Amino acid sequence: MKEVGKGIFQLDAGGKLVNVFLVEADVPVLVDAGGPREAGALVEELEDEGFEPKLVLLTHGDFDHFGGADAVRDAFGAPVVAPAAERALLTGDVRRRRVVNLMIRSVNRGRLPKPPPVDRWVEAGEVVAGLEAIATPGHTPGHTAYRFGNTLIAGDAVITGETFRPPVPMFCFDNDETRRSIEKLAGLDFDLAVSGHGPASGNAGEKLRKLVESFSP
Repeated sequence: MKEVGKGIFQLDAGGKLVNVFLVEADVPVLVDAGGPREAGALVEELEDEGFEPKLVLLTHGDFDHFGGADAVRDAFGAPVVAPAAERALLTGDVRRRRVVNLMIRSVNRGRLPKPPPVDRWVEAGEVVAGLEAIATPGHTPGHTAYRFGNTLIAGDAVITGETFRPPVPMFCFDNDETRRSIEKLAGLDFDLAVSGHGPASGNAGEKLRKLVESFSP
């Protein structure tokens, strides 16, 4: 585990699959929970580091972000909180394209991981334990990023790094909406951004604006 921003820790347990963050907000909040195969390592790392999350806050309903949520709830009694706009994906009423589901099965021993039951649904603009929910649909219908002070916890709304990139198009429900969500984030003020895929990045506001400029024809 390493501190990537003030009060924001990136766990090792996510491995190469996804980035998982523990935020020391009003209470310790685990933002996303890695894949199912990393669940045991995730709980073990939290215990070893002396962190006891009080809730699991999901950005969206992809398996690499919800996979360890049940294990964390069982270990720490932390309720699972998710965006209300993502309910249909998390309940199975909306599904990804067949080709994407085949890829998901290929990395999960032929199975489609089952989303966890959600204890509480969060609306856009709501503040949860000090994290503000920002609607960023596109990658998934109800994808939600979170603002913590001047830090953007982006989930898969954008891929952070030296240069910011949009999420891979084939994994997005609506690429035009994905771009609109990035434009929305670029209009806000962020110093640091962390994401599900990519290193923590400073100067985030400028990098978001440069990404938006690259969208211009």
